[in-house]
Amino acid sequence: MNITSKSRYALKIMMDLCEYWATDDNQVIQRGDIAARQGIPLDYMDHILSRLREAGLIASTRGRSGGYRLAQPPQELTVLAIFTAVEDAFEPVQCLEGGTSCMAEHVCSSKDAWGVISSAIRAALSGIILEDLVHQRGIARGLEFLTMAPQECRAPKRRAGGTN
Repeated sequence: MNITSKSRYALKIMMDLCEYWATDDNQVIQRGDIAARQGIPLDYMDHILSRLREAGLIASTRGRSGGYRLAQPPQELTVLAIFTAVEDAFEPVQCLEGGTSCMAEHVCSSKDAWGVISSAIRAALSGIILEDLVHQRGIARGLEFLTMAPQECRAPKRRAGGTN
């Protein structure tokens, strides 16, 4: 199980969208704004956004004032859902990926153990909720928006002519 840059960036994107879900009535966020805040190259981010959208985790609005938003409430989104949305395979060893096998599979003494390990990892990741991660991050950073009234913690408004 390799946590690639796709997974790392996908988690950053989803946490960014979650912060704005909580503070800006789930308004759409332009991809250029996310990329700038999270340090993600736009071309690579487009690929990740496409996979997150195909998995039903985010929704997009086209046009000049378009952008992205969470498609589900953040308390329903898990890290496992995010990682599996963007990864081609999400198993600790290749023989568990389905359709692939190694030449020693029929005598492998550890394949069953890897299945147990994979199940444990998946169970752990499915128990990590996006909303909780963002909340914990806010506490760790001492962000004031966590204690402010909703009207006081609005995200900064986009500038005219911003990138989509």
